[in-house]
Amino acid sequence: MKILPFRHSLVRGFDYGVPRRRLRESRHPDFPEAPPQRGFFGRSTLVVFWVFVVAACLAVAIPAIPQYHLLKSIEAELANVRDQEKGMKEKSEQLQAEAKALKENKQYLEARARDPLRYQLQGESVIQLED
Repeated sequence: MKILPFRHSLVRGFDYGVPRRRLRESRHPDFPEAPPQRGFFGRSTLVVFWVFVVAACLAVAIPAIPQYHLLKSIEAELANVRDQEKGMKEKSEQLQAEAKALKENKQYLEARARDPLRYQLQGESVIQLED
């Protein structure tokens, strides 16, 4: 008995030196040599199927485009309104701080009344220089 070298093949399992038979030799004579047809899913059916898939995607996407543009314009308007709201809040805080200063700080009240409104105390004379 002859010992054959051990070889391992990942495709066909273990092979102990037995010659491999080619596929054509092992085919039954009743089967034709041509590759089998694809049946219902032939080339033309696959083409029609993928055309249908693309058409369905377009049918869903095309009506959504105007809605997408409308959404973007509404989002831009919302961002603009939020910026305006932020500016109004800052102005409100500034006016609240000024109102508090006018109520509590007598020197600030006097300065605000003298400069823009040109008030003066009794017995004072105001000299105004013009450029």
